[in-house]
Formats: sequence, C-alpha cells, structure tokens
Amino acid sequence: MRLDAVITAAVAIASSLLLLSLYMRASMAYVGAWECYRRALVIAADAARSVSMDTPPSPPDGWRIEVFYANKTLTYGEAFRVRCWAYTITSEDGEVVLIKVEGG
Repeated sequence: MRLDAVITAAVAIASSLLLLSLYMRASMAYVGAWECYRRALVIAADAARSVSMDTPPSPPDGWRIEVFYANKTLTYGEAFRVRCWAYTITSEDGEVVLIKVEGG
C-alpha cells in the first residue's frame, strides 16, 4: 500500500469525524434554543392570562417578565442570563399591553 493513499484515507476519516462532531454540536445547540424559546412562549402566555385577569404575573426563577402599558412598564422577576425571549400582546381594561419574557 502506498503511503500517500494511507495519508489520504486518514485525512478523509479525520475530516468526516470532525464534520460529524460539528454537526452534533450544532444540532444540540438548536434543540437547546428551541426548548428555551418554547418555554418562553409558555411563560408569556401565562403572563398574558395573569395580566388580563388583573393579577401580577409570577415568573419562574431565572426569568423576567416586563409588562409594557401605554404609560408605564412593570418588571417581575430577574433573568440571570438571557438565552431567549418571547413577546405576546394582551389587553387589560381595553388597553393593549405588550409582554416581554426573557431568560433561560
């Protein structure tokens, strides 16, 4: 067997393993981001229900909810780090209210 054929095969195998490793990392990052975004949407929907029932929203630990009224902004909770966020719109007493959820 020729040496250049062995080197070419070794480079091809190493390249394949590197690409497979990068693909696995990218897919894991995508799954993590999707789960974070899905969780943010659930928290935003819960916050919208709370605001529409005129009760303050209570975010889980590590999440922050900002409620934007026409004349004020109220913040609930604290986001230790922000990996994802979601918005939703609701109304309270006929006033449109924007809700931003961030955390992860």
